[in-house]
Amino acid sequence: MSRSGIGAAHVFLQGKHCFHHICKTENDNISFPMYELKKAAFGKHTRFTLYNPLNGNAFSVVPGRGANVTDLLFSGENILDGYTTPEELEAAKWGKSVLLFPFPNRLKDGRYNWLGTQYEFPLNNAATGNAIHGFIRDESFEVVYVFLAQDEASILCSYTYGGEYPFYPFPFVIEVEFSIHNNGTFTLETACRNLHDRPIPVGFGWHPYFRLTDKADKHRMQLPPCEKVTIDERMIPTGERQVYGDFRKKRTVEDTFLDNCFCSLNAGGSYRMILEGAGRSLAVQASSRQFPFFQVFTPPHRESIALEPMSCNVDAFNNGEGLVALGPGKEWKAKINIKLLS
Repeated sequence: MSRSGIGAAHVFLQGKHCFHHICKTENDNISFPMYELKKAAFGKHTRFTLYNPLNGNAFSVVPGRGANVTDLLFSGENILDGYTTPEELEAAKWGKSVLLFPFPNRLKDGRYNWLGTQYEFPLNNAATGNAIHGFIRDESFEVVYVFLAQDEASILCSYTYGGEYPFYPFPFVIEVEFSIHNNGTFTLETACRNLHDRPIPVGFGWHPYFRLTDKADKHRMQLPPCEKVTIDERMIPTGERQVYGDFRKKRTVEDTFLDNCFCSLNAGGSYRMILEGAGRSLAVQASSRQFPFFQVFTPPHRESIALEPMSCNVDAFNNGEGLVALGPGKEWKAKINIKLLS
């Protein structure tokens, strides 16, 4: 996840100091427009904003609170429904833009068995009596570097875990790089390395909410060929799946309610989830191999729609569907793209 090139600047973060390189053309006489970095207090944390002052492309991330992306703008228009205040970020209602690791979605009763030993996560989903979304969304990431160039910018955040929690006593390091490009693309790339001396269970997801117009109901949505995972009253898979075609063709969401996991039917390559609204259109794209599952959620407030690529099924620590057994010293990598189509 390293970047370099002509007309680029790295902003290396060393404690509270930051070394900003001025970028110029090759003859070193005329400066050219490029992305810039702004750091500002966001409650007890610092929010990093990478932005292009000419075209209005920008995104903000709060590394100290789970590397949470609070906004994403193209041509000055925000496409994310993120946390707008430090208080909202601390409350973390709806899990907006949170990183989901070491498992996405729900874990039945918070319990799982791994290599002959049973473990139990805290139950943090009161409505279903399950554990949900792992734990790194509450942890503090460090900024490794910021990269600024004419046509793109990125920030690399890293979190090293020593195995302190009894519910997941497996040390690892996870890196997440967020990048924005002038071609209308935002990318999340992640890499997890096992620091344990035995295999560890790994699942990953991301939980962005998108808002292109004022109500979820007004969006048009299209989903790739997929199966709907059948769930019980506690939102745990029953083991059955059904082909889902309601949004195979693009149509208006209206009063449709979804809080469901789907399995991509694309054997290889990638799939796209598409949203349209107020004259804008975007696609969330992921590899069918890296993210064979995805969740679609229309929250009760009906203000936005969550499209969530997931590397594994709901309750994967128990059913094993998509779960990665990451060997000692091994690394798992994955990438999610958000592409502005219009």
